[in-house]
Amino acid sequence: MNDKIVRNKNIAEQINRTIEDIWIVLEKKERAYTNIKLNNQQYVLLTLIIRHPFSSPTELAEKMEITKSAVSQQLSKLEREGYISKVQDAHDKRAFSIGLGKKGLIYKKELETFNQQILDEYTSKLSFEELSNMLSSFQKLHELLDEQIK
Repeated sequence: MNDKIVRNKNIAEQINRTIEDIWIVLEKKERAYTNIKLNNQQYVLLTLIIRHPFSSPTELAEKMEITKSAVSQQLSKLEREGYISKVQDAHDKRAFSIGLGKKGLIYKKELETFNQQILDEYTSKLSFEELSNMLSSFQKLHELLDEQIK
């Protein structure tokens, strides 16, 4: 195999590992900071609800690429724990969307505070140029991976 191809593959593997390592560190720090006790699917659902308020269970299932039944099970648990609430559609009494419950609103606020601390930490140690280059590279990587999966 060509030296350039081998070097590129090695770098790509290191990038993947580094992204995974960053994700693991952030997950650990966030969960310790917020003290939230949810499984991974519930955590992802709650994050999606924060990012896309008042989505329907079907929309959430599509975003997660899992069945509506699996989403419904997790939503029921989140509702019992007070993280979410179901809001009935005014026009279609059979339909509802998902909003944040009391614990969900508390979690959102804690998450915002945590994220601000993380942002403050790395923006104080990385230059504008470094941050811009990273953003550009991650956006290109995201586009490449997103196109590849389709």
